[in-house]
Amino acid sequence: MTLLYHNLESIGPSAAPPRRVRRPYAHRGVTIFAPIFAALCLLCTPATAEDLGGEDATVDMPGDEEPPPQQQADEPEQQDDVEQQDELEALRERARAEEREAEYRDAVERQIQTGQDAVHIYQLAEEMVDEVIADVSELNADALAPAAIRQMNLTPNLSVHFGDFVESTLLTSLANHTDVQVKRCVACRATRSRVEDDDWVVTRGLVNQDDLAREADRLGVNTFVDTRFAFYPQANVVALQVEFFRADDGAVIWSETYRSDATTAAILRTGDRVESRDERVEELERRLDERPYYGYQVRAGGGYIPYDAPDGGLGGMMGGVLLYERFGPELTYLYGIGVDGFANFSEGSEIMGGFLYGTLQTEIFEPNLNRPTFRTGPALGGFVAGNEGNSVVAAWGIDAIFQYRLGAGVSAFYFVPTEFDEHDLGGFGIKGRISFNW
Repeated sequence: MTLLYHNLESIGPSAAPPRRVRRPYAHRGVTIFAPIFAALCLLCTPATAEDLGGEDATVDMPGDEEPPPQQQADEPEQQDDVEQQDELEALRERARAEEREAEYRDAVERQIQTGQDAVHIYQLAEEMVDEVIADVSELNADALAPAAIRQMNLTPNLSVHFGDFVESTLLTSLANHTDVQVKRCVACRATRSRVEDDDWVVTRGLVNQDDLAREADRLGVNTFVDTRFAFYPQANVVALQVEFFRADDGAVIWSETYRSDATTAAILRTGDRVESRDERVEELERRLDERPYYGYQVRAGGGYIPYDAPDGGLGGMMGGVLLYERFGPELTYLYGIGVDGFANFSEGSEIMGGFLYGTLQTEIFEPNLNRPTFRTGPALGGFVAGNEGNSVVAAWGIDAIFQYRLGAGVSAFYFVPTEFDEHDLGGFGIKGRISFNW
């Protein structure tokens, strides 16, 4: 700025006439505008440390400007909002996880539906343990005892706590209701670690037969017991497998698998009897040997036969017997032959005769030990009364057997009309009965 000032001052007197260049005014204009022009240059030129007297200075650039106080106050609020949203999302995820866990727990511990009411899986476990105890009590205790519980295996959908419940129930029942002395094998479930060839090897339990034999000698037991408990949601069935094996050579002494729908308690509760393999083999041998499966029914009741006489139809007492044979995959069909006597002692229309017939019946519902048995089917035969009144009879009947001997039934029949005592005997009639079955 000083250089420009001297140039203007030196150029003025030599280059212009006195009348056109007025030195005093020119000097005064330069003097007035020079500081203003210098201030504008300073504003437009970045300052340095040297320009500011050598001291450290910082020039704020447009991108480095600090936010206004209001914006600085809003930033913590925005950060708090983000943290609250994260917390809410974490709570939602935790709630969803708890819901999934509850659904899983309900799926595992859901009460298994039966013919009566809902039965809890813990009750089923106790019932199957009762079946184990009933079978073990019939075994030779000297060959089994003393015994040690080696392990309890569970399917992945069952918790460890449930396994502890099953194991403790089995231990309690074996100790209290059998002659088998039971011990715990702590080493069978202990976790060990060792280093082999620069490798860290971790083992759980006794992993070979020699270790089992040494542990058996230390405990003083003859056998080990392995149990496995499984839950199959698709089939709605739980199963318990128990195995006794010798400690010295691993030979299996006794093993059995129990299903929740085949226990004694389940059969009593549901009535759905599950045949064992021995029973199926026995049934197969019976069929191969052509041994029939007979049944008998003794019945008593009454009947009505239409009669075209002044006094109307004939009612009378009835009594008879039916001999039948069962057949079919579940023995739900029967074929039988029977006779029912009929007697009417009314004055002027006395008649005594009998129905001879063959019948084919089937059970309406699936066999169930807790419900009555209903049978229905046709019957074909005839009515015999002596010299006259004989005819053909077709009937359809239904019988109910009320666990397990007493029953009742009814039949509707068509009696082909025939002449009896100068009047027509026949038409649609009915018979009712009570029965005793075996």
